[in-house]
Amino acid sequence: MRATIPWGKDMPVNRTLSAPEAAKTRASCRQGAQVFTPGHVRHAPSKRLKTLLFHPERCTGCGLCRSVCGGRESGHAAPEAARILNVPNPVTGGSFAVFCQHCLDPRCLAACPQGAVFRGNTGRVTIDASRCVNCGICQEACVEAAPLRGPAGDIRKCDLCGGDPACARLCPQQALEFTGGKKLRWLAWLRWPVQALSFLLLVVVLVGSVCSLSIAAYDIACPTGVLQNIFSSKVLLLTAAVSALFLTALALLAGRLFCGWICPFGFLLDLADKLLPQRWRLPAALTRRANKYGVLLGAVVASTATGSQAFCAVCPIGTVCRAYGVQSAVAGAELALVPLIAALDVGGTRSWCRYFCPVGALFALFARFGLVRIEIGAARCKKFSCKRCADICPMGIVSGEDLQQGRTPDISMAECIVCLRCVDICPHKAAKIRLGLPRRGGNPGRALPGAFPARQTSAGESP
Repeated sequence: MRATIPWGKDMPVNRTLSAPEAAKTRASCRQGAQVFTPGHVRHAPSKRLKTLLFHPERCTGCGLCRSVCGGRESGHAAPEAARILNVPNPVTGGSFAVFCQHCLDPRCLAACPQGAVFRGNTGRVTIDASRCVNCGICQEACVEAAPLRGPAGDIRKCDLCGGDPACARLCPQQALEFTGGKKLRWLAWLRWPVQALSFLLLVVVLVGSVCSLSIAAYDIACPTGVLQNIFSSKVLLLTAAVSALFLTALALLAGRLFCGWICPFGFLLDLADKLLPQRWRLPAALTRRANKYGVLLGAVVASTATGSQAFCAVCPIGTVCRAYGVQSAVAGAELALVPLIAALDVGGTRSWCRYFCPVGALFALFARFGLVRIEIGAARCKKFSCKRCADICPMGIVSGEDLQQGRTPDISMAECIVCLRCVDICPHKAAKIRLGLPRRGGNPGRALPGAFPARQTSAGESP
């Protein structure tokens, strides 16, 4: 349906659909289906693009934005011709604005049977009036129904006034802001050096340190290894239990921070993700997050039966830490497990951490009660038009579907590795770090503040 978009020119390049293809597209859009995968139409700009950002808490519903927008062509106030719509908010009593978000995954572009919707390297989604037949399919495809009909029945949508939107410039309450968001992603510059330094210390300087490390008079040990040791020896040594408290306390305070910032094998997996861009699906039975708890239980049972720390012999974290200066054939064979486990990343980023790691499973049990939480969906969130946080999350726990429907994703801190990629990449600071005890039941399905409510569907119709 779509040709590849040339980023260098602002001109439509999409071929017109045949009649059967157009009919199929209309049916899919009316059922709310996503016709094409994001990769076919996703924009890949080299820099952050400026977009309109709406602040619902500032909007008074005065309608000046509509008057200014509608009068852009006629020279006088014409709200009926505006490309922006003010809608009363039944929840807060205020108003919120509906306008084209110039999505990274524009459903209107994928749905248009005439190829009239296009975009260029500016990132603006534009309608070519010479191709548009005003069928309204773009309205049906858009989550917010942002394309509007003008007084003459023509389809029109916000085009950002060519790069200087008058509504944002003249809004007396500054409820509309034309911005590219924050310019510096400093967390990424911090995380990679911390991971590299941790790898250097744990693998080269302090060989085998993750399994057990002595600093002055204090011992630090892997909680999973200590748990196996207790069941294998059937003796609870207070010193061993105390040595596991440091990493356990870290999980209670900051969740699975060890997994995202310190784990040497996690660092290798992040590097592997840079080298393994292609993705294949793992079998469904292997992509269950409960699998890692099964591996943890199996490690405890095997340790009890064998009288030794069963999983430690093949643990990729310990193997990496023992890798420096490997001489024996046995150690070399053990090291061969590392690339085999890392190869799971072809099925998705951090597949080992998501589905199999018993160390992460034990941390996850404590992280459920941690004080650090990640929340996405503040009033500044661009929701369905952006979804950068869902794309970049290595654990795949940010629901793009929730964002698509304007709902706040419920971030499971048991699965979050606190890498802060979502916080770093969000251009409008809608992803936040919160401190405090977790809320009971979380907040799944809560509508984003200022989000346009999902259009109601009739009985038997897909949303």
